[in-house]
Amino acid sequence: MIVRAAPGLGELLRYVGELVDRGAEDVYSSLGMSYRPRYTPVLRAMSLGASTVTDITTATHVTQGAISQTVGLMVTDGLVERRQLADGRKSAIHLTEMGSELVELLRPHWEITFTAIVELEKEIGFPIRRVLGDTAAALENRGFAGRIDDARRRRDAREALVAARSTAPRTNWFDHGGEAYARFRPEYPARLSMFLASLAPSTDLAVDVGCGSGQLTSQLARYFDTTIGIDPSGDQLENARPQERIRYVQAPAEDLPVPDGSAALITAAQSAHWFDRPAFYAEARRIAAEGAVIALISYGLMQLEPELHERFQRFYRREIGPYWPPERKLVDNGYADIEFPFSEFSAPPMEIGKIWSLDELLGYLSTWSAVRRADEAGKSEVLQAFADDLTELWGDPAATRSVTWPVNMRVGIV
Repeated sequence: MIVRAAPGLGELLRYVGELVDRGAEDVYSSLGMSYRPRYTPVLRAMSLGASTVTDITTATHVTQGAISQTVGLMVTDGLVERRQLADGRKSAIHLTEMGSELVELLRPHWEITFTAIVELEKEIGFPIRRVLGDTAAALENRGFAGRIDDARRRRDAREALVAARSTAPRTNWFDHGGEAYARFRPEYPARLSMFLASLAPSTDLAVDVGCGSGQLTSQLARYFDTTIGIDPSGDQLENARPQERIRYVQAPAEDLPVPDGSAALITAAQSAHWFDRPAFYAEARRIAAEGAVIALISYGLMQLEPELHERFQRFYRREIGPYWPPERKLVDNGYADIEFPFSEFSAPPMEIGKIWSLDELLGYLSTWSAVRRADEAGKSEVLQAFADDLTELWGDPAATRSVTWPVNMRVGIV
């Protein structure tokens, strides 16, 4: 007897998508049209005034890469044409006469389609578009791979905490090896890479400087043909996960092993405050392609739930405060005080959100340079006292709590 397994999220989404696409194709066929359903988001966005790939990406829930591929097919089919904008950085997209005629032909069909969607929602008694929209927003904020990793780590942490409490009176929470940075540093929201890629003049090459173990590098690789992650630390790069279209190189920010005029996007995430910035900026100008974008990204001090806030603030500002280097003030100020000699873009507000166990939170703190310096200065009892206090405030060792960080950035054209 074959037992039918409960379907996963991806399985259900693919099946529903196939049913919708199949129905759309049947309707187009009945209208005597040879038409690709993937053209619809682009045509609808252009009918509402979108004129660049960036505009269409902003107006739809489709990635910049997918939009670019679709526009390429539409150019081949004679539905749209490209024209260079005056600033030379982007090409505008215009409907051809054939494309405009197709939009007018499809308008009544789109209206009927949305009526059918409303009737479907009434039938199932569920606002499926709103739920899918909320789901997409949540996954943009924190990717599904990260959620799977979080669930596994929470399970492992619960088991470890229960075992530790039953076998040992104290745990040295801050005794982590070089892999701690890769394991505990929070991932950036997916929309950050999408936003930066939409600004870049091409998707040929992105260079992530001071990349650490590749938190941002791996996300940029979704949008660029090649992404180079550069960091001076071999230990950090050893903990970076290999991935297609990514090349990791050990080098300082002030001497980048990248050809002249080749990079469409240059990023530095949670690292620019450590650079000799005039030297780095000189290198950025050397490797930048025409119209290249540069982005300095940081995330500020994490925000904990109210019952943990006071104890954490005392630890951060008073107990390990003297061990922070002066550069930390630039992070605390959201890079607002950092010199940035480029024509600047405004960036949308973003934040990182995690649901963490106590072990994950303390593991993240172990990656802080001030914590390592305090430990090296013989202040391990201060670190352990904080860990003990936080453990008591945390309560149930199996519990998880919300942690957030504000994302700050300076973005400009090189």
